[in-house]
Amino acid sequence: MKDKVDSASRLFNLTCALLYSRDGLSRDAILSRVQGYSEEYEPFGDNEALIRKFERDKETLKGSGIQIIAFNPPSIDDNQTFFYKVPKQEFLWPNDIQLTGKQIALLNLAASVWTGASLSREAASAALRIRGLGEVEDLTELAGLAPRISTHHSSFSVFANAIEEGQQVKFGYRKPTSDQIEQRTFRPWQLQNISGQWVALGFDEDRKEPRTFLLRRIIGDVKATKAESKPIEADALADAQASLNEFIAGNLATLRVKKDSEAWFRFEMDDVPNEKPDEVSFNFMDVHLLANELRQYAGEIEVLRPAGLRELIDAGFERVVELHHG
Repeated sequence: MKDKVDSASRLFNLTCALLYSRDGLSRDAILSRVQGYSEEYEPFGDNEALIRKFERDKETLKGSGIQIIAFNPPSIDDNQTFFYKVPKQEFLWPNDIQLTGKQIALLNLAASVWTGASLSREAASAALRIRGLGEVEDLTELAGLAPRISTHHSSFSVFANAIEEGQQVKFGYRKPTSDQIEQRTFRPWQLQNISGQWVALGFDEDRKEPRTFLLRRIIGDVKATKAESKPIEADALADAQASLNEFIAGNLATLRVKKDSEAWFRFEMDDVPNEKPDEVSFNFMDVHLLANELRQYAGEIEVLRPAGLRELIDAGFERVVELHHG
């Protein structure tokens, strides 16, 4: 039996197949030929689970901003047979854009992180193309930036696979205001990245209601269970997503950033469309985690709002001083 392809590689393979197919691909062609589906495809068999996986992948790509066109080829009489493709113009580099050495270096850095996530040899080829765009003038300008960029949490793949299979996971979870670790049983529906914080949205089997969990607050290994597979309930997911969006909208941070500092490049201040060019605002999921991350930029940022974030950062520094002198 062939090894399963992880979800990130499968999405990448699907994008490439739809992008480079001249006339588009039918669903059967995708399932039977594209790596990540073809390993499980059964000719003339029951491929319902695989079809659902493909439909979820389409929605994931669309949610990532990749345009997928579905159409009926004029050469086929059956108006129920759809072909799919990604317009090549969506991926063309604009002719009027020139990159600086620093921008090319940042693209190189992103590509190295991408290939580090085991996204196949196509990703390595893409990294080489990025390097071919130009020379980096001064790599010292990127000092200290690379350690800030990381791939997803170690439990990400377990959650992603559980979503694909409609399975449950079990894990230990520590709330921000408690040292106690709670054991949770959870059926994940969706993974989201909110200002660098990975969030799992799904159904809490212990509380019997939709919940969200931050991957950074998971303690120990995440174990997938063999509970009965269940499809995602679209209405329940939509309601949970609306609640999450409302929560995130209420968590807005505004910082004043020192020009040309490490924090300036971290928050991409040169590209911030703001009347006040030294201020940046963004939504966040967990104020305690955000405070921990912002302490590394001491002296380079000023927290304008919320006051609770500023107080948590100050409290953390005071705690360091107490431990140092205690």
